[in-house]
Amino acid sequence: MDTDVELATLTSLLDLDVFEVVEASWERREKVRRLTVVPKIIVGLCPHCHEVSDRRHVCHDRVIADLPMGGQRVELVVRLWQFHCPACDKFFTPHFAALAEGAHATERLLERLAELASHSDVATAAGFFGIPEKTAEGWYYQYLERKQKEPAANLQP
Repeated sequence: MDTDVELATLTSLLDLDVFEVVEASWERREKVRRLTVVPKIIVGLCPHCHEVSDRRHVCHDRVIADLPMGGQRVELVVRLWQFHCPACDKFFTPHFAALAEGAHATERLLERLAELASHSDVATAAGFFGIPEKTAEGWYYQYLERKQKEPAANLQP
């Protein structure tokens, strides 16, 4: 299969609209599919002054756990750019809703982890995803706390 076609297929299967797969590997010893992804956007919105900046400063790779794909653990190596805002002279890294704050996981993984834990326990859910129990426990409680702080949707008088 052509590499570009394979990467496009993996991008489609990954189903994270704001990211694109640029590299894929299979770590046999660790039994994990590692996908390197980059944001599709090339600018950032400064959280300090709300100006748009295209001045990329440095790039950081962040390893993020995601939902399994085809029975295989998936780790995303997310390449995140730090931008420099010329308007306020500050540096920032844009936030992506798909990536959970304070956890090296996607929001959808945490959502599924919480769903499984509600039917059994955190240890079982952690085992299902191949995540250390203490890590899963921390992510689970952070996720629940964050969800409780969100305003309730669909409230009507």
